[in-house]
Amino acid sequence: MLLRIFLLGLLCATAFGCKESVYQFVFEARIVDGQNGNPAANTDASNLRIGIQEGEFSAQQYEYPITDGAFEAVLEFRVFTQPTRVRVEIEGPSTELLSASPLFVPATSGGFLRVVTSGPSSCERVTFDLLESPRAFFGMVRSGTFALIAGGTGPSEEQIEFFDQLQWESRLFSEDFSLSDLGETQAASIDEAEILVLPSNNATPFIFNMLDATSRITTAVLHLGAGPRSALVSVPGVGAMVIGGEVGGQATSEVTLVRPGGEVTSLQLSEPRSGAAATALGTNVLVAGGNAEGNAEILLDGETLGQTLAGVVDGVREGGFLVGDGESRALWMGGTDAGDTIRQDSLRFDDCPGDCASSAGPQWTTARLNTLLPAQSTLLIGGDDSSLVEKVGWNGGDVEIATLLQMESPRAGAGGLVLESGAFIVAGGDDGVSIRDDFEFCVPAALGPL
Repeated sequence: MLLRIFLLGLLCATAFGCKESVYQFVFEARIVDGQNGNPAANTDASNLRIGIQEGEFSAQQYEYPITDGAFEAVLEFRVFTQPTRVRVEIEGPSTELLSASPLFVPATSGGFLRVVTSGPSSCERVTFDLLESPRAFFGMVRSGTFALIAGGTGPSEEQIEFFDQLQWESRLFSEDFSLSDLGETQAASIDEAEILVLPSNNATPFIFNMLDATSRITTAVLHLGAGPRSALVSVPGVGAMVIGGEVGGQATSEVTLVRPGGEVTSLQLSEPRSGAAATALGTNVLVAGGNAEGNAEILLDGETLGQTLAGVVDGVREGGFLVGDGESRALWMGGTDAGDTIRQDSLRFDDCPGDCASSAGPQWTTARLNTLLPAQSTLLIGGDDSSLVEKVGWNGGDVEIATLLQMESPRAGAGGLVLESGAFIVAGGDDGVSIRDDFEFCVPAALGPL
């Protein structure tokens, strides 16, 4: 007999099963609003739909009635050892709330999942969980169902913490790392376990291991000049790449590729660059700017020297960024020109690494500084005095910058994670008055299919 659980008036779903195993596994899932309450309370919600995708099995949909905000939902998983995704929809005549879990393996999850709901094209401010300290301009990198949070500006001695995506909980590590103030920090995945952390404030770069508690922090030996003026990019399946930087006020052409296990490979740009932008296109890396000319080059997988791209003369684009599709196309946008004016124009790159031709891109009419571009994403989140979220998208031969939604608060220098469903989590940031310690869970107009 399946066990039905209804806890504290919260919407709850419970599942156990795994007939192929020698033990029974009980799994509790809570569906909550941003205050950890019942999102269906005081609404006209009448139907709960839960979708589950387990490994290679076809997705399953289950529906349950909601009466006065209450329901009982019992799900029997087919296996507990396969990557699983859960999607939630709560509906009524004037109610529509959505949520989705990150990809997870139930048998290794601790048996508890909490999902926060939000309406389509909107964000839900989460107040039941806060960062251990207010942070802006910090590194936030996903590692399985966890995320490392490192450094940032804010009044705190806690330089490192982690976020549990399944339980929606931020916590400090049990270890005392005795780190000095990291200041504004960049971070990028080397692989699922290892994360390269690149601080400012003359702090030493290091590799953080999310899986091995016996060897959490290892010093990263990078090239001279690697630091806040370097571009840092994760190259999926390869490692993390630190590009250019500055030594004594002079740009450097050095590049360091950090592979799993801390293995280091030295590469070279075609010319010195400080403050360049970079994005991974497959296992190749496109690099733009970081000099007065505003030219570009590509670092090809397996090559030690960057190849200059002909015809790219974009000028100064300080603080700009490259939004890539992860394969062959990118859009160079934002930043300020030599007169400190924010640039609304953009430059597109197509068919890389083949022709890698450049041409004028769309106008970014809402251009702003200190916008978050999450890893492996095309979202443009927040920025100075902005709560706007936009998305760069390619459709055939066209590229556009489309408005997605508005967050509840402005956030410059925020951190964020994008889930497989297209939903995303935003943390911290500077709202123009103070540095924040809260989260927002955001849902686009529709979630991706299971």
